[in-house]
Amino acid sequence: MGPEEDDEDFEYGKLYTSKLEETGALLPIEDGDIWPHWNDGVPTKLRRKLGSPTFVLGTVRHKYREYYETLEFQWGSKRKLTFLKDNYHYLPENYESQWSGVYRIFAPDTSIDRFCGRDPTGTLYLGRAGSVRGWSILRTRIMSIAKREHHATRLWDLSDVVQQKFPWESLAVEWAYTGKRTDYKGEVVLAAKLAETWLLSCYNDSYGEYPPLNQES
Repeated sequence: MGPEEDDEDFEYGKLYTSKLEETGALLPIEDGDIWPHWNDGVPTKLRRKLGSPTFVLGTVRHKYREYYETLEFQWGSKRKLTFLKDNYHYLPENYESQWSGVYRIFAPDTSIDRFCGRDPTGTLYLGRAGSVRGWSILRTRIMSIAKREHHATRLWDLSDVVQQKFPWESLAVEWAYTGKRTDYKGEVVLAAKLAETWLLSCYNDSYGEYPPLNQES
């Protein structure tokens, strides 16, 4: 199993259901939720009511309860992949505050036909890095994209029609650091995993499917 697989970034489709179960199930959207349609742009804030499972911590049994979770995204500058290949100093740094986060591969100024509408953000792939301890931090993940070694870019390499529609020179990436959050058990955990799950779920709720390069083959 390669380093990217160690970070589970290759999981798609129904596997995201299990990730929601790990962090608490999403409840039906209510007035207090922030769950925008992607037609309004790439989300910068998501907020949902969750239901925590029953669990035992020490000698205390905690019952099911409902609570709100909020995630905010400060997306950095958009960088063309061809630019980053020769300018690694624009990548995230190696220190801990920039280890984990989410990223988006996209075609700038491009709308993409989707199953239920058109995506004006041109999003081709959503992923995460640094959700577990290991080498696959955000810097190395973005570097692998620029070098065409990421599994999403390998999928791009395998399709002539995709290459014609979205030339390599036109593709860009942006990322947001996600830091840490406190889960329903009161434990401090890295937020990248939940952030990726929510972004994908919000996208799927907007268009009835995941971004093109997130689709399971």
